[in-house]
Amino acid sequence: MGNISLEIWADSFHEGQWCCDQLGEIVRSQGGTHNVTYINGFQPVHTLNLKHSIIELTVFGSYKSWKPVPKPILELLSWGKPDFIAYDPEEEEILFAVEETAAVPTGNQALQRCERIYGSARKKIPFWYLLSEFGQHKDGGIRRDSIWPTIMSLKLTQSLKIPSVVLHYSNLANPESYTSGIGLNSLFTSLLRLLSNYALNKPLLDDMDDYLVSHYENMLGFIKSQWKEIVDFIPGEEILNTKLSEVAKLYAKSASGETVEFPPDFLVWPKRNNIPSTAAQKQKAKPLIKDDVLCELMEQDVNKGKVYCLSSNAGSRPQPMESIKGWISKQQELFGNAPLLEPPAQYDVKIDDFPVSKSNNYHVTTSKNIIYLYDYWKDLRKTIEQAYPRLKGKLPTNRDNDSVFMYVSNSITPGRIFGDPYTGQLSAFSTIFGSNSDPEPRMVVAYFPHQSHSQALPSKKTTNKGLTLFGELSDFLIFAGGVAISLRDGEVY
Repeated sequence: MGNISLEIWADSFHEGQWCCDQLGEIVRSQGGTHNVTYINGFQPVHTLNLKHSIIELTVFGSYKSWKPVPKPILELLSWGKPDFIAYDPEEEEILFAVEETAAVPTGNQALQRCERIYGSARKKIPFWYLLSEFGQHKDGGIRRDSIWPTIMSLKLTQSLKIPSVVLHYSNLANPESYTSGIGLNSLFTSLLRLLSNYALNKPLLDDMDDYLVSHYENMLGFIKSQWKEIVDFIPGEEILNTKLSEVAKLYAKSASGETVEFPPDFLVWPKRNNIPSTAAQKQKAKPLIKDDVLCELMEQDVNKGKVYCLSSNAGSRPQPMESIKGWISKQQELFGNAPLLEPPAQYDVKIDDFPVSKSNNYHVTTSKNIIYLYDYWKDLRKTIEQAYPRLKGKLPTNRDNDSVFMYVSNSITPGRIFGDPYTGQLSAFSTIFGSNSDPEPRMVVAYFPHQSHSQALPSKKTTNKGLTLFGELSDFLIFAGGVAISLRDGEVY
C-alpha cells in the first residue's frame, strides 16, 4: 500500500480545485473514493483512495499568495505559469505541469502559451496542454486549433525525451465543450496513473505506454487533418498517411526516455530546392500591407530562390491613429534614452508610414508572412545589410552556411514583444524550425520593424520571461533603424 502527501500548486484556487475534482471523478470511476477536508477552513486537502494507494493532495491556490514558493516551482514559473503543478515537498520534485485553456484557439491565442510547453520540457517535467480543438470566434464562426503547439510538443518529445503532450476537447458541433471529445478524460486518467506510480515508488511513467501511444496518435491525427488549413506543405505527409500509428509508438518510447530512430525527413523543413513542387509553385514575392525595407527585400529573396515561406495568411488588425501616435512617441523616447551607437542609428518610424484601412484606422502589419526559411545565413545577412547599411561588416560570418528561421513581429506597443503572444510564437517556431532534433539546426533571427532596441539592451537591470526566452532561443534580434542585438552573448551591433 502506498501512501503519499503531495501538493497541487495552481494559478488560482479554482484551477487547483478543478484539477483535484477531475482526478476524484476518475478515482470514483475506478471504484475508489475521493474526500475533501480544509485546513483553517479554506485550504483544500483532497484524499484519493485507490486500491493500492492513498494520495493526499493539498491545494496551494494562486502562486503569488504563498511565501516562500518552493525553488523548483519558482524556476519553472520564470518560463511562464502553468495552470497547475504537482509537487512533492519532501523530494523537492515537480511531477508534472498542466496548462488548460478555453480561449478560442486561433490566431495569436493558439500560440500564446507555448513558452510554458518549452519551459517544462527544458526542465524535464512531463507537460500536458489541454485546449479546445474548436472555438466560437467573436465573428460568430467556428475556428479550429493551429497545428503549431502540437508540432512543437512532438519536437520537444523527440529532442528532450520527456512527455510533451497536447490534448484536445470539443468538436465541431460542440465548440469549447469539455463533455465532447476525449481530451479531458485522457488527461486526468494519465495524471492519476502518474500519481499512483509515484505513490507506489514505481518509475513515474511505468505502464504508461498505452496512454502515451494514444496521446501521440491523436496528436499526429490532428496534424494530418488540419495542416492543409495552415501551411502549403508538411514534411513527411506520406508518413502521416501510411505510418501514423508506427510513428506514434516512436514518440511514446521517446517520451519514456528511450533512444529511437525517427523517419529522417518527418517534420523537418528542408532547403528551398527540396520542397514539394506544389509548394514551390507558390513561392512568389507577395506585396506588403505596410512598406518596410527589409521585408520588401526578403520578399524579393523569395523570387530569387534564397528563401521560402509556408503560407501568406497573416492578417492585419488596424489600430486607431491616436494609439499609434502614442506608441511611436514612447518608442522614440526609449530610443533616445539608449546609448549612442557607431555608426549612428535612427528611429524613423512615423505615422505617415502606416496605410489607412477601410475603417479609417491604420495598418501596422508589414509582410503577409511572419515565417521565412532561408537556406543560408549569408543570404539573409547580406539582405539585412542592404536594408540597413550601418550593419555592413558587423554581423558574424562564421555561420554563413547555416540555414536560418527568420521571424517577423509587427508589434508597435512598447514592451509587448516580450510578453504574450510573441514569447509563445517565438518559443513554438524556434523549436519547430530551429530545433536541435533536426539534423541541421537553423539559426533563429527575429525582426521588429517598429520596436526600439533599448528594450533589449544587455545592460537592462530588469528581466522577464520574454527576455529569458529570446536570449535562449534566438541568435539575433533586429530592431527599427537597423540595430542588431544578440541576447545570448550581450553584443549590440
